[in-house]
Amino acid sequence: MKNKDGVIVFGASGLIGKCLYNLFKEKNKPIVGTYHTNKKSELIYFDLEKSPVDSLNLDNVRYGIICSAVTNLDKCNDNPEYSHSVNVKAAERIVTELSEKAIVPVFMSTGAVFDGVEGGYKENSKRNPVSIYGKQKVEVEEFIFSNIKDYLIIRPGKVFNFKDLLSDWIKKYKNNETIPCADDEKLSFTSAEDVARGINLLLDKDSRGVYHINPLGYASRFDLISRFFRNMNIKDAKIKRCSIDDFGTKRAKNTYMDASKFIKETGFKFTDLDNLLT
Repeated sequence: MKNKDGVIVFGASGLIGKCLYNLFKEKNKPIVGTYHTNKKSELIYFDLEKSPVDSLNLDNVRYGIICSAVTNLDKCNDNPEYSHSVNVKAAERIVTELSEKAIVPVFMSTGAVFDGVEGGYKENSKRNPVSIYGKQKVEVEEFIFSNIKDYLIIRPGKVFNFKDLLSDWIKKYKNNETIPCADDEKLSFTSAEDVARGINLLLDKDSRGVYHINPLGYASRFDLISRFFRNMNIKDAKIKRCSIDDFGTKRAKNTYMDASKFIKETGFKFTDLDNLLT
């Protein structure tokens, strides 16, 4: 096992998966990436529910990173059977098959495993999810704790595609639209690139266990958009304060996490939020 240094990313066409795949390519690490719905020529088709792990060439793979999931809370809520099949049953199968091949599973979890009452959650804080999505992630975490010896569980902060988000805000501003943003949900906004770099550091250190990857600070979406327009010296944007409860599916309100363990062990420096908001 020690001579293996390759990585497979399940869901390498998604936001975090794409960043991981590109980072490993840049570092000339042996990398395999899969896709399901977002076809990419260099990626391999893989159906998390149906495709066998044996269909992939994993001879040189040491880590299997499972990014594929139904992450939209509304979709999980509207179709709980399908989301459970993907997020729980399929994930548990992949984790098991990887482990049986002496490949360390790296499971992407979420801050939604917490109830969001207090915030500042550590890796060993009590999990009490309020959403179906969070409950599904807890179910897989429990499966891993009980059945898998070597593993990594990553709980990233609130990951955005900042480029798309800022472009959308500018478009709405130019169209003179009112932009509703919640001010009662506190999050640790984290770039997908930072999550990828953080995971790479943990793999290089051969780390095991549960890690939170996010900056120590937190803000609301209203704080975020206010900082963006302030950085752009735009003073007449129509921003409307609202509650996250106005957007349908119930969400935990304070899911920002304490990533002191990760930062202390790796010395990681997160990208300054204002640098992302430009």
